[in-house]
Amino acid sequence: MVEDITEAKRTQEEALARQKLESLGSLAGGIAHDFNNLLGGVLAQAELALRQLAAGSRPEEELEAIRNGAIRGSEIVRELMIYAGKDSEIRGLVDVSQITKEMLELLKVSVSKHARLETDLRQDLPAVRTNAAQVRQVVMNLVTNASEALGERDGVIRVTTRSVRVGEDSSAGMSNRLKDGDYLELEVSDNGCGMSPETLARVFDPFFTTKSAGRGLGLAVVGGIVRGLAGEIRVASDAGKGTTFQVLLPCAEGKAMATDAAIGCEESVLPSQECTVLVVEDEVPLRQAIVKMLRNSGFVVLEANDGSAAIDLLRASADKIDMILLDATIPGASGAQVVAEAARSRPEIRVILTSAYSQEMLKAPLSASQVRGFIRKPFHVGDLLKTLRRAASA
Repeated sequence: MVEDITEAKRTQEEALARQKLESLGSLAGGIAHDFNNLLGGVLAQAELALRQLAAGSRPEEELEAIRNGAIRGSEIVRELMIYAGKDSEIRGLVDVSQITKEMLELLKVSVSKHARLETDLRQDLPAVRTNAAQVRQVVMNLVTNASEALGERDGVIRVTTRSVRVGEDSSAGMSNRLKDGDYLELEVSDNGCGMSPETLARVFDPFFTTKSAGRGLGLAVVGGIVRGLAGEIRVASDAGKGTTFQVLLPCAEGKAMATDAAIGCEESVLPSQECTVLVVEDEVPLRQAIVKMLRNSGFVVLEANDGSAAIDLLRASADKIDMILLDATIPGASGAQVVAEAARSRPEIRVILTSAYSQEMLKAPLSASQVRGFIRKPFHVGDLLKTLRRAASA
């Protein structure tokens, strides 16, 4: 029997193309909505800060809000990159209870005013091999969803952590996909509106959302993170009664690393001797801020707005330049060409690469021996100064 499937194949390809365009449309609309909200808040806070300064006041709250808006914007980008498989971070041993506690402190101001937040975060639990950013992402999405499920009704959001055993004789071993062993369970439950069976069946689908302006990526990202950690996420829900999410992550041997200090924490880092840094950055506001911060911290600073200008400076004054803070994706001469010229002009020069892309996407220029570090945008001042200090003393 011979059957011509040309038409059926063409119809299938057209349907897939339409689905892709619809997904891109949903994604673009959701991202535009979120970023416009962020930019609106940043603009309003900036204008308020200027008025406060003109009146002789200190606009600390407004500046803090601007910084938080920038952090949230970077989280949206990171969420997309993780979902697309373009982002990864170095994993270590992490205390999930501690990170969850820290994240909940930040989320208290944004959850529904009708919600009562209850926690049972057990201490001395086994560590999980992951990174703090991934745990924060999971907690943020699950708690935000629970808050939205409560809507305008009073309710409870409960967040717990505990250790469970998955095996033949354990009640936790409900999945054939999980290997037997010890797991850390993060549970987030609410007594909100719940979900219908139809919604429950699609809750982890990309771009599926019940919110009018949502991106539909939150739980898809959570699912991707959990799968990437060889764990499992389970959900149970009853319409009108509430929802419970259970995240199981495999425990690791060893003690968890200490988490970072509060977001934005800085330390005064003065170079032990006069140190000249060439800042190569094409974004004018960012370059101006970095240059001022480095000068205030005791560095001598030169600046270039593209790769060609950086190479000209190196050819003219390489003997005076100790380090280069180099945007790896600058216009003009490429980052790799700048590194090559630096190596030729002064072999002992140290280069710190920076980019909005992840380090894994910048393997070409990272191969040079002059490259002594990488810091991803957006970065905190304290992190930049620590990176420069390590490079200077290396």
